[in-house]
Amino acid sequence: MTELPGWLPSLARSLELGYRASPALIAVAFVTTIGAAIPDALLALAFSQLATHTATAAGTLAVLAIGGWLLTTVSDRANRRFADRAAIVVEEHVARLQSSITTMEHHERPEVMDRIWVLRDHAAALSEIYQQLFATLGALVRLVITAALLMSANPWFGLLGVVAVPAVLVSTWRAGAERRAEEAGAQHDRLAKHLFELGTTPGPAKEIRVFGVQDKIADLRREAWWKRHRPIAKARWRTAWWQAGAHALFGLAFLAAIATTVRQPATLLLVLAAGGRLAQYVANTVQQTHFFRTIWLDVARRLAWLEDYATAQAQHADRHPPARLKTGIHLENVTFRYPGIDRNVLDDVTVTLNAGTTVAVVGENGAGKSTLVKLLCRLYQPTAGRILVDGVDLATIDAQRWRERTSGAFQDFFPFEYTAGESIGVGDLRRIDDPVALHEAVARAGAGDAVPDLTAQLGVTWENGVDLSHGQWQKVALARGFMRPAPLLLVLDEPTSALDAATEDALFDRYAHAGGPGVTVLVSHRFATVRMADQILVLDGSRLVERGSHAELMAADGRYARLYRIQARAYGRTGS
Repeated sequence: MTELPGWLPSLARSLELGYRASPALIAVAFVTTIGAAIPDALLALAFSQLATHTATAAGTLAVLAIGGWLLTTVSDRANRRFADRAAIVVEEHVARLQSSITTMEHHERPEVMDRIWVLRDHAAALSEIYQQLFATLGALVRLVITAALLMSANPWFGLLGVVAVPAVLVSTWRAGAERRAEEAGAQHDRLAKHLFELGTTPGPAKEIRVFGVQDKIADLRREAWWKRHRPIAKARWRTAWWQAGAHALFGLAFLAAIATTVRQPATLLLVLAAGGRLAQYVANTVQQTHFFRTIWLDVARRLAWLEDYATAQAQHADRHPPARLKTGIHLENVTFRYPGIDRNVLDDVTVTLNAGTTVAVVGENGAGKSTLVKLLCRLYQPTAGRILVDGVDLATIDAQRWRERTSGAFQDFFPFEYTAGESIGVGDLRRIDDPVALHEAVARAGAGDAVPDLTAQLGVTWENGVDLSHGQWQKVALARGFMRPAPLLLVLDEPTSALDAATEDALFDRYAHAGGPGVTVLVSHRFATVRMADQILVLDGSRLVERGSHAELMAADGRYARLYRIQARAYGRTGS
């Protein structure tokens, strides 16, 4: 995996992204934040004049204090308003980047997910990057003015600023060390949060209680948390000693400066005021540098990396899919293996899925059925071989346009907790508000019992939300898959696994007789359902071992016939 980009170009990209939110607010925040730093630093000069010019010094102190307060107030409000606007821009950008990656390969690579996890966890911090940059610049302005005041009294006092440099450098180094430790433990952090959600959400509650694994989950979460925390704590302790030493060095130098001015009242006041503030400003600069380096610059580098990664993963394909399939979809010596896996999930598969036909895919768990569906949807690219659509390589067809001409329902569907109409309508956004299209999709899916009212709010998370059973949610997902009219490819990957066999059989019997110009790929473990398909593909151990109609495969008396008879006996069926 590539290294993170440099901090300077990464910062420039993040600043350009934030600039889109509100250039005017950025200008106001910059002027007021830097402006507030000047009177704050000059307070030390006015304070030193109290012994000799009391009235003038008192008036100057009042003006500087009031001016600084007004500028700080305006700065805070401008920065908060800008951060609110920038948060929307940044989070939308991060979400869009992740969704723009053509394939799902990055979800299978832990090292990629670690970086994305850290970025997603701190994406909101990027909305404050201008605020933190201005605050850091303001701290530096205070530091420079204060150092100049001290040097005006005695040039040697400028060494106080030099002695403060190690504290800043140590802080910068410390931030990087802690961030590296945090990224190394990201997988343990993900596991700890997953186990927490597992133990506190209703979905797994029944099995957790029935099997009595509450304590086991708590122990695993505690172990995962400690695996993440120990390296971070070790890095913090190690770097804290260096930082304490750097601050101690500055403290000794400050005491020496005071000792040289005890017989010079005006100079002593200046050293006490400016030197005391110098210590505060060094601490503020160190703190701002630490946070800016730890969170904002590091997250900015991860954002730049994600931008580069999304660009690198982009499929440079600009061909349009055909308006209508003429011949069909042909898999030519297709082989595929997941990242980090040393075996092929699909191995040298060659088959044609004719236009206007229903193709069933059967096989034992792990045979590659769902993987085949993902390849057809272009969620993954074949490791070897190619997929042709009417003779055109699918890899040369724009992925977004291809997916606009596909549809499907999957066994691992997501329950969109919108209104029933919206949860179904996302299957075709162009017709999400079309009641006729919605009712047709519900009818095709046989989901009338699950969706009696399209305006009903789904999900108990929301007020007045309707709680659906798993089977009802699956019918909603199936209706969503039927929203697009005449797709070139319709994939049904165990879409009725939560429904009874009779319901599934009636559903697919109704659909199979409806026909269509595209290709329908049905994945199912129920052989009584797949028998109605025009072509049945039998996968075994990543290879395509049989193909043909139900009658042809039964006559061949091979693997399909044996599996069919075993299942038929289990369901009390007879015949072929």
